[in-house]
Amino acid sequence: MPELPEVETIVRDLNSQLKNKKIIAIESRDKKVFGLAARPSRRALNKPIKAVRRRGKMIIIDLGVNYLLFHLKMTGQLVFKSKSAIIAGGHPLVGQGGKLPNKFTRVIFKFNQGGKLYFNDLRRFGWVRLVDKKGYSALTAHLGVEPLSRGFSPEFFKKFLSRKPNTTVKQALLDQRYLAGIGNIYADESLFAARLKPFRRVKTLKPAEINRLRLAITRILKSAIKRRGTSFSDYVDAGGETGNFVKYLKVYGRAGEKCKSCGGSVKKIKLGGRGTHWCSSCQK
Repeated sequence: MPELPEVETIVRDLNSQLKNKKIIAIESRDKKVFGLAARPSRRALNKPIKAVRRRGKMIIIDLGVNYLLFHLKMTGQLVFKSKSAIIAGGHPLVGQGGKLPNKFTRVIFKFNQGGKLYFNDLRRFGWVRLVDKKGYSALTAHLGVEPLSRGFSPEFFKKFLSRKPNTTVKQALLDQRYLAGIGNIYADESLFAARLKPFRRVKTLKPAEINRLRLAITRILKSAIKRRGTSFSDYVDAGGETGNFVKYLKVYGRAGEKCKSCGGSVKKIKLGGRGTHWCSSCQK
């Protein structure tokens, strides 16, 4: 599933293509993904797009009064095609270079200045919602602080962790109610950068370690965005390119390989049902 850096990359690229355009038609091909009656759909039509934004792992098309929210989940993909551009983000199995629409296409948005945005999803776990401000608040109310916002302050981070003393530090970072957008990849990488074992209990962290972790999260996320995210077999960015942060991963996806810092072996364990990567020499 795309995490904060991958979604941020998609959002920035789509914003460059869709801002100020108007949606003139919507075709929903799958009510499970996007159940949309004719009348509600008019709330999205002929409204200038203010911006394409992100909240946590969600993609938001801001229509001013109403919002289109997208969640790619495991196999979702957004493809924008026009005469001058073809951009895609998400799962590559229904790639941007093929014929569209295809059997995986769930929703199609048509724009006034030409071009169409296709929401494709192989396994139909992703979704699209058209909501007003009240609905937007309801869908985002459970999300915590954005790790790259001013709200991610030393005071907030310390207070947040103090509420989860018996939780492992990795599981704390994955709690979207407190921190929005961090997933398995960047939790593992941030903990490695902070030299902290993922299974340590939060209550064992010293103030200096807490501060080190907060700074590591910010640094890792910014670096990943700069490199357009991390690409494995199931992710491409909005330019149809693979993000190259995978080249810089220290532990995630490297179980059994040599640690790039100490030469020891990268280990993998299950923690809260999640595969978790760490180095027993570098992380304490």
